[in-house]
Amino acid sequence: MMVDYRYYISSLAAVFLALGIGIVIGGALIGDEEIVKGQEMLILSLEQEFEQLRAEKKYLQDSLKASAVELEVLRQFNRELLPLVVHDLLRERKVGIIKTNHTIEPDLTGEIIKVLTQAGAQVPVTINFGEWPELALQGPALAAQLGVEAGNTWLAQFFTALCGELARGEAALLSALQTNNLAQIDGQAEAAIDTVILLGGSYEERQTKVGELDTHLIKAAKEHGLTVVGVEPLSAPYSYVKQYKNLDVVTIDNIDTLPGQVALILALASGEKGDYGVKESARALLPKFPLKPVLRSGQ
Repeated sequence: MMVDYRYYISSLAAVFLALGIGIVIGGALIGDEEIVKGQEMLILSLEQEFEQLRAEKKYLQDSLKASAVELEVLRQFNRELLPLVVHDLLRERKVGIIKTNHTIEPDLTGEIIKVLTQAGAQVPVTINFGEWPELALQGPALAAQLGVEAGNTWLAQFFTALCGELARGEAALLSALQTNNLAQIDGQAEAAIDTVILLGGSYEERQTKVGELDTHLIKAAKEHGLTVVGVEPLSAPYSYVKQYKNLDVVTIDNIDTLPGQVALILALASGEKGDYGVKESARALLPKFPLKPVLRSGQ
């Protein structure tokens, strides 16, 4: 009869396993009080950590509330200080604002008008471009609607003529834009301007029209001797600043903030070219511009 060693080995293993389990159970029964004490200490430790975390949470919440109050105070301070900083820096300037992308908030145009007015500038006309058709497909038809001869350069020709009218204070092409629902014109279209602020950037990638609208407008405005500044909101995910910089105009990448609006006024007042704001493309937050001290009466 042959001996099956595997049987004996497995039997011995089972015996030792049973012995080990018995030892563990017996030890647990004997040291039950120690286990309970250990559990109590663990629970106490967890409660202490929880109280510490709750205290830290309350501290952070209180700090956040204090920071929010401080931030609002600073914003209010900046709003009240702004008119004093920019007062009369742009006296006799006549500025036109052209919002080239319809995804930008309409209220932002009003904010820019307000700060320009506080600086003494006149803003006789604003142009808010709507959603344009795909020019690659509908360019010839659109050219016909605007009264321009279709061709490879019809859009450049149109904007050259448009900027000429803006510089002279004429409104025929502005009327054509509005009639064809391509732009909304507000203000006195017949008033001549000497400065153009292009409000660009986009919140939708498919609505990015910088190469079709802004580029032609900048070239045309400069051709007619108009001062051009390209601005966009800090919050716009699709930036136009790079293209603006390539065309050698002043850029401001945070026009939806008070520092950006101050930068606009100082850049126009000083005539200093540069790229201002907080994005990677910016050279500085504000232009260097010496502000005149406020003199008391009798001085």
